[in-house]
Amino acid sequence: MDLNKSINIFEPSSNKHGAEVTISSHKSRKSFHLVKPTQDKTKAPIAIESFAIYPDEYFELMKRVEIFLKRSK
Repeated sequence: MDLNKSINIFEPSSNKHGAEVTISSHKSRKSFHLVKPTQDKTKAPIAIESFAIYPDEYFELMKRVEIFLKRSK
């Protein structure tokens, strides 16, 4: 088992790929691209008062919070 390994992470060279990771040892080197995260089309909720947005939009955000809290338990 080779314990002298080096791990390097680089910015992707194109918009199609995620970060490039290279793992090197004295005997070998492997490089691969991480999967690029998908773009979420929904906006992340921000700290906002209920009266500042439409009631239906606020209700949808609160449903997302409730689902998140249930999964966190």
